[in-house]
Amino acid sequence: MFVSNTAGVYATLGYNFSDPNGDVVDLSANTQSHMNSMPALINSWQAADITNNSVNGYYQNPVANSVQNIWNTANSIISLTANTSNLNTSIYITATALAVTSNSFMIHTNRISNVEPFTGQDVIVPFYTTAVALGRTALYITNQTDGIINNSPMLGSFTSILIGPQISSNANTINAYVSLISASIDPIANTSNLTNAQIIQINSDLSITNTLMSDRRSADFTYFTNLQTFVNNYNAVKAIGNMGETEKYLANNFIGTEKLNSRINS
Repeated sequence: MFVSNTAGVYATLGYNFSDPNGDVVDLSANTQSHMNSMPALINSWQAADITNNSVNGYYQNPVANSVQNIWNTANSIISLTANTSNLNTSIYITATALAVTSNSFMIHTNRISNVEPFTGQDVIVPFYTTAVALGRTALYITNQTDGIINNSPMLGSFTSILIGPQISSNANTINAYVSLISASIDPIANTSNLTNAQIIQINSDLSITNTLMSDRRSADFTYFTNLQTFVNNYNAVKAIGNMGETEKYLANNFIGTEKLNSRINS
């Protein structure tokens, strides 16, 4: 099948051999017929992007702006409260923890959004491509074993990017505290006139935001670990289920335990 693409992609290979001995020959008619009968391996926009060397910019992190705002807010509060005597043992500590969490959360959500693609390292943490591949297997299996008809088996590693409205709301809430804290500080005495009730409320909202991101990131990691174990276990029993005649002979007569033989002979 010929793909409509006026520019073509062949030129991107940089082929420059003049073939002085006539070794480059046309494929046989049968081979050409076979290739023409194949379904399309690429469509027009894909070919155009390859031709233009523009195979990026496809993905975005849907919570990046809100998380960045949270990180900025946390660091602003850290700067304001670090040397403020009645805040540096309360709000300062909570804001510091929030800054650390928001940074980790940004890294995590960049990975599962495919903004930071998987490159072969960090196989124990969820990335978009690994989580999708494993999740797809889990989706097919749980549909047959549990009657699951929703996409939760695939989305279990992606919950951190599914709470955008909640993260945005929390970002807006704590952002208002920067000006409140700033206006409350006496720069000479290095103290704040915030009431205890205000300090408690600010600490609470910072902690709630921290917990929201920390818990969802942790849940994504836990689910991904469980997903890897699930697929590994499936592959183990799949190999047994696909045994051929000679493999079954070896199992039944030499290497199979009672458990294995009871499975393959059932």
